[in-house]
Amino acid sequence: MARWQHVIGASRLLDPASGVDGPGELWIRNDVIHTVSAVGAPPPEAVLPDDVVEVIDSAGLLVTPMFVDIHVHLREPGGEEHETIRSGTASALRGGYALVYTMPNTKPTCDAPERIAHVDRLAAEAGDVEVVSVSALSRGLQGEALVDLEAMAAAGAGGFSDDGAWLADERLAREALRWAGRNDVLVMQHCEDFQMTGPGVLHECDCVQRRGLPGIPRESEDRAVERDIRLAEAENARLHVCHVSTAGAVDAIRRAQERGLPVTGEVTPHHLVLTAEDAVANGPDWKMKPPLREQEDVDALVQALADGTLGAVATDHAPHSDERKAGGFIEAPFGAIGMETAFPILFTQLVEGGTLPLERLVDSLTAGPCAIVRREPPRIAPGAPARLNWIDLETPRNVEREALVSRSHNCPFHGLTLRGWPVAALLGGTLRTHFGGEPVRIRTNGA
Repeated sequence: MARWQHVIGASRLLDPASGVDGPGELWIRNDVIHTVSAVGAPPPEAVLPDDVVEVIDSAGLLVTPMFVDIHVHLREPGGEEHETIRSGTASALRGGYALVYTMPNTKPTCDAPERIAHVDRLAAEAGDVEVVSVSALSRGLQGEALVDLEAMAAAGAGGFSDDGAWLADERLAREALRWAGRNDVLVMQHCEDFQMTGPGVLHECDCVQRRGLPGIPRESEDRAVERDIRLAEAENARLHVCHVSTAGAVDAIRRAQERGLPVTGEVTPHHLVLTAEDAVANGPDWKMKPPLREQEDVDALVQALADGTLGAVATDHAPHSDERKAGGFIEAPFGAIGMETAFPILFTQLVEGGTLPLERLVDSLTAGPCAIVRREPPRIAPGAPARLNWIDLETPRNVEREALVSRSHNCPFHGLTLRGWPVAALLGGTLRTHFGGEPVRIRTNGA
């Protein structure tokens, strides 16, 4: 006896990578998509009279594949006061994510195979959201000696990055990229020349200078991106530029791609919709690395996401406790959370604003990131595991501080009214509804 789930009533099924776009129905058998059919089509012949059929009435919602975030910070081990793997994956699920890549700046650093095994165990205990560890490039993120790259790859590292520490030593960076090129492994760089950054806390511009705050120039990112592209080209390595924030970095990545180099980039929701002026006006929850830039940079980032130069939206979900963020611009740590608000903020600000097609937004959260890390994406296609989001494009909801399920609340979007909220997810064979309501109705065998 098989267990079926029959998805009906969706206003739109949307999976650009699979060519699915429009009204339709889904038949799911034992947690695998069996059939994508037209509205009102007869059941598949494989449905037998004794089979259990759960009808999922999607009530006019958008149905998409679940999302993938290739850049998050789950803080565990060592930062459990800010986030745990359990709370972080709960936040991911609420935002519509089935798979997240967690960065190595934990305590201790993810720089040995047993660190990956520890995260794997915690993620398995936490639930169904898959967690992949990104390995440090250098031991302890100190930039002095490389980790055992082969051992970390064998342990399941999804990529290599010194994240916010940037591997500045050109000799070590070249050595790492040479190994990565030989083994077809992804290097993910936070590109920042710290000699240029100095004590900066926000983007270097007039509004920041008027506040008497030290600035971070665009050139600190631009020069680091250009150096890493040069080294990656020399070593024939795959280079991924994390959280791109400047028009200059976009231009360097675009020129590299035009030359056929395997260089990719990601962009965060906050860099797509906020500026340095927002940070100055609102406080330390808007302090992040790289910093929020100026409108010309935002415009370049949106265009680069729209045309595919930047292949993925990644949240750089970076939880910090209220106590730490209360330290003011100078003392507060860099970073903001973002998984729960990623789709609604970008749908409301960019899709409804007319600067980004909905199809491109969905692709940048599904097939786009998976192409970068070379993983099979969640799909709406026969034979694919059923990992699906239901998204309400109509009902406005406020971003409410205490409603977030992340352990931290350092979100720059508090108080905004947004549309496009994920309201349910099908993952691991179970439909989870968010916000305590019943946006998706279920009945069994026609009851």
